[in-house]
Amino acid sequence: MRILLVDDQKSLRRSLSLMLQGAGFETEEAESGEEALSHLGKQTVDLVITDLRMDGMSGTDLLREIKRINLNLPVILITAYGSIDSAVDAMRLGAFDYLTKPFREQDILEKIYASQAVPVGSVGLGAPALSPEAEDIVAETPQMRATLIKAERIARTDISVIITGETGTGKTRVARFIHDNSARRHAPFISINCASLPENLLESELFGHVKGSFTGATESRVGLFEEADGGTLFLDEVDTLSPAMQAKLLSVLQEKIIRRVGSNKGKKVDIRIMSASNQDLSLLMEKGHFRSDLYFRLNGIRLHLPPLRERGQDLQRLLQRFLSIYGHKYGRSGLRLTPQAEAYVLGYAYPGNIRQLESFVEQMAVFADDAGHIDTDALPEDLLQQTLPPVTRNGSAGLVETTGSIADSERRMIESTLLRSANIGEAARVLGIGRTTLWRKMREYDLHFGPNGRNR
Repeated sequence: MRILLVDDQKSLRRSLSLMLQGAGFETEEAESGEEALSHLGKQTVDLVITDLRMDGMSGTDLLREIKRINLNLPVILITAYGSIDSAVDAMRLGAFDYLTKPFREQDILEKIYASQAVPVGSVGLGAPALSPEAEDIVAETPQMRATLIKAERIARTDISVIITGETGTGKTRVARFIHDNSARRHAPFISINCASLPENLLESELFGHVKGSFTGATESRVGLFEEADGGTLFLDEVDTLSPAMQAKLLSVLQEKIIRRVGSNKGKKVDIRIMSASNQDLSLLMEKGHFRSDLYFRLNGIRLHLPPLRERGQDLQRLLQRFLSIYGHKYGRSGLRLTPQAEAYVLGYAYPGNIRQLESFVEQMAVFADDAGHIDTDALPEDLLQQTLPPVTRNGSAGLVETTGSIADSERRMIESTLLRSANIGEAARVLGIGRTTLWRKMREYDLHFGPNGRNR
């Protein structure tokens, strides 16, 4: 595989070239967008990796020219953390993916392999807007917007997908989104949590069984593989499968034939497999806890969902959505948080992610006062156990008065995050925005970051 590397900094270009050559790739180099286009006019390459910001022709301009010449040539952009928004915009123009500096060798190798697995002809210049189903997934932050763009591209293929992320980040919802945008959308989408059943019951659930095959099998039963025939089977927490179940799953994926428990007769099935894991399967594989051959069967391409604490403004949107949902459910229209309660809600780390936020909001809806106000006495105990939210700009206790607008909520969330962060970089990562965007927001709201990591 031949890769063209484009960067106006020779040292970075050379170090990346040596890394990729060590991994077995052929590399060519260009120090500018113009030189890259000249090179592409003379030689064929399988992939272009380019820096986003370069003197002269930018990475985005180079991308446009490449897509005009060869729509099917994948392009990966390399960018600084503060320019993620620009990289995501470039994905709309046809870039396959992006990497933020600094990155691990494993990260770039994974994206290189993925670029060859997913056809890019359908994602070129002028790619369509996200489908209506995307509106069901909150994606204000650039990382989540990029995830949805990739999910739509993946949906147009039949490649297997692993979705990674912490518990409660929405992995099942993203899997459903991929299915609903695929050619299999009119067939079943079947989901099962592999950790929810003991091994003997899980085998029967997946593959089905014949009457009398074990104690209690009083009649034959169709398994989930057969139910999902023509559609998608989503295996959540696939990392919990025992070695025996891993072997049986691998056999089905290789042969496309299932055998019910207690039967020697096979049945051919046509399904797409998607899976999810809370753990890093590559690490489990290295430790011998997960079969490498199964891993490579499942990992056609990987989508990673960031935790809620790193999704910045997504938290505000999800909060408002859940307030509306549970206000309607319990007949409490117009639910709204007091400034102090809202600061607690926006300042929490949410180890249980979206699922935990939704649970918290339902509790708040139940304990809101008759006017629909949610004060600190209506908050779950977990929220109240964190450090008191930020002080006002003049240093006195309490919170900034608010009219309840999104801008006010954004200001309080940024202020709370700055108070809890060691530096600007950490605050930007937690908020899910770039440093430049954070500095601009701080100027807009007259917020400052003191030497002790606090507002002043």
